[in-house]
Amino acid sequence: MSADTDYFHEEYENDGALVVFRCTECGRHSLSLGSLHAHIEGHRGYTRLGIQVPFTRTAPGRFGELMARTTVLRVDTLSEMPLSEVEGL
Repeated sequence: MSADTDYFHEEYENDGALVVFRCTECGRHSLSLGSLHAHIEGHRGYTRLGIQVPFTRTAPGRFGELMARTTVLRVDTLSEMPLSEVEGL
C-alpha cells in the first residue's frame, strides 16, 4: 500500500472495537467520518433551479450540526459471511 492510500485511510476504534458512522437522515453507513459528513451535506435543501441553499442547518463548516446527524456505532460482535454477499465487489 502506498503512502497516499495510508494518508486517506480512516479507521476509528473504541476499546479495540471498530467504530462505524451512520447518517440519521437515510441510514447510510461509513467507516470514514469525513466521507459521511460529505454525504450528509448532500441532504441540504435545494431550490427548484437546483441551487444548493447555503445557510441551512447542515451548511459546510458547521461540525456540530453534521455530528447531530451522525450516529456513532461500535461493532462488538463479528460474524463471517461469503464474499458474494458483499455489495460493490
